[in-house]
Amino acid sequence: MRLLPAFSEINTADLGKFDLVALGDGVDHLAPSLREQLSRYLMASASLISAGNTSDPLDPDKGTVVPMGFSTDGSWAWPAYWSYFVREYGMALPEEFVSHVRSLNFTPPALSSEQVERASAEVQETLYG
Repeated sequence: MRLLPAFSEINTADLGKFDLVALGDGVDHLAPSLREQLSRYLMASASLISAGNTSDPLDPDKGTVVPMGFSTDGSWAWPAYWSYFVREYGMALPEEFVSHVRSLNFTPPALSSEQVERASAEVQETLYG
């Protein structure tokens, strides 16, 4: 299971288990034509866990609008907030992930409950050993 990195500005208990990127380093680095398609893909993929919302570290005045949790398409997994930052700020994604999503025509696969359970176990193993 490949994992998208976590953002260093969003504190979670397991933050140290992820590769980290700074939000400011990737803002407005995504082609505008890809924002909506990639955000939709990230948001529509299978949810492994949903944990409410937190505030936007780039604009705290927006309130608690950033989704927390974890999602997967069966090959990749990511913190749920990626969809928000891609849509709102054009946050750059790794090219390997963008190529993967393009190969699926920006349509996340429908995963069975067994596939979601397997993906969840793989994420747990990757992060926690």
